[in-house]
Amino acid sequence: MALFFRYILMIFTIGILITHTAKSEEINSLNITKMIMPFAEKNVFKVPGYHTWGPQITHGEDGKYYMAYSRWAKEGGDWLLTSEIAIAVSDQADGPYTHEKVLLTGRGEGHWDELMAYNPKVKYFEGKYYLYYISSKNGPTRGHIRDSQRIGVAIADNILGPYVRSDTPLIEPKKPIFNITVNPGVTQMPDGRYLMILKGDITPKLPTDPMPQRIQGLAIANSPTGPFKILPDVAIKDIDTEDATIWYDEKRELYFAVFHAHTHIGLIQSTDGINWKRAGNFIITENKLLREDGSYLSKELEEPLQRPNIYIENGEPRALALAIPEPDDWHIIIVPLQND
Repeated sequence: MALFFRYILMIFTIGILITHTAKSEEINSLNITKMIMPFAEKNVFKVPGYHTWGPQITHGEDGKYYMAYSRWAKEGGDWLLTSEIAIAVSDQADGPYTHEKVLLTGRGEGHWDELMAYNPKVKYFEGKYYLYYISSKNGPTRGHIRDSQRIGVAIADNILGPYVRSDTPLIEPKKPIFNITVNPGVTQMPDGRYLMILKGDITPKLPTDPMPQRIQGLAIANSPTGPFKILPDVAIKDIDTEDATIWYDEKRELYFAVFHAHTHIGLIQSTDGINWKRAGNFIITENKLLREDGSYLSKELEEPLQRPNIYIENGEPRALALAIPEPDDWHIIIVPLQND
């Protein structure tokens, strides 16, 4: 009889633990979908004569908001060959933004970042600004150029620069990440180390082979400038994904990352930065956005919403920055997020 009651008590205790864990995850879970507000004209960012792409917002020490972004000329430009990284400024996180200056371009022949500068992420660590970006080198085919893409970092004392670049890429492809290392997101971990999420291919290939599925790998370093060590585990490998952005949420004591997966913008989470799973509110939005006039941006899109980036202020999401691939006019929208 005593053994029976001990068994019942054990089952009851396990049930309480499971319920407590589920409730904790529910409490800690982010629901960015409920935060999304209709966007207005002031939230749309375009530069005449250019495609604009890859927005990322930083709150400057002067109280202004700075948006790093990529751009390339509509006439004769090409994101893989001629992109440059610029910065825009606003008095509000969701805009309107005004172009300020160009920060980085391709450095030319003889450098690892020969052709372009693309997909910026500006982070403020240890009293300096770290601009993570990607670049490419020339090659005999577009496939060779594509597979030459690597991640670098440039450092400045001021968000507007000047930035001093790394002489070599921060990280090279290594199992389980193959062919390319691109599109980094970096956050500082509670123990002081630096965690990077980055995109690569799931299998090796030749430059002339078709592009395989893309996955989101992980790497850790003791310094913002590396060396970054690729981890054996990946954050996402079951679906083709791009453009992940990572952050550590001190309030919830969780890591979060947003990404695009062609049909939707998604959200994953982790307790340790290494083991990841789908967040409770996994799909942030499908490929549509609500305008203030009640209409949707959806039918205009030939490709999915891309380059999602969550701007965090005082520990809470305040804006969802997106790249909008409208035909012949790729541009940026900063979607306001409203917390209850």
